[in-house]
Amino acid sequence: GLVSRFDFPDASLDADFFALASPTAYAIEDGTPAVLSADGARRRFPTDAFLDHVREEQVPHSTALHSRLDGRRHLTGPLARFAIGGDRLSPTAREAVSEARLEDGCRNPYRSVLVRAVEVVYAVDEALRIIAAYEPPDRAHVDVPPRPGTGHGVTEAPRGLLYHRYRLDTEGTVTDACLVPPTAQNQGAIEDDLVRAVERTLAEGDPTDEELTHLCERAIRNHDPCISCSAHFLDLTIDRV
Repeated sequence: GLVSRFDFPDASLDADFFALASPTAYAIEDGTPAVLSADGARRRFPTDAFLDHVREEQVPHSTALHSRLDGRRHLTGPLARFAIGGDRLSPTAREAVSEARLEDGCRNPYRSVLVRAVEVVYAVDEALRIIAAYEPPDRAHVDVPPRPGTGHGVTEAPRGLLYHRYRLDTEGTVTDACLVPPTAQNQGAIEDDLVRAVERTLAEGDPTDEELTHLCERAIRNHDPCISCSAHFLDLTIDRV
């Protein structure tokens, strides 16, 4: 209720949503990669095909890698998770959706904080369910003898979908690893949001440097709380002509 009373600017994302999907639950640590395109088309692909679809590339203006999904800009994170799997939330979490007046398929990045609030409700609800159903296992761990192979894994971090791939030799030593974090996947959508937010604000008036800095931090934090919040990285340089 409290979060739903925040002031949310009007905005809409033009990017494909990318998140895990599961037929039985709101996918967090289990599921398969799923895509919800901007025009509403849905599709999935196997986890071991992740790198066939998500390609990282260097861009001229940044040292950070950017990712594209089948050649298109995409977004991971709470909006994507909710759009793709919101119907799998628990009944208690769905009540929170209604209370927050959160519409299914929401594409306003500023309203992503509403989804995060709903996900907190879901996390507590799920934790209580796991505790109630817990039964001590017969063994504290399972022996895993080393053997060569390649493993692929996907999970949902708060920022979005995270992919890992590891190759092991006969002794179980990691010989090759590839990690594609949600931050790299969201870079393109974040930059696009920044450009549109600044252009819209400048067209409406003459904001101060402090106001523009706050606006940019907010636009970034919609998708990635770590960058502008815990890291405090943002150093905005404004050239006024």
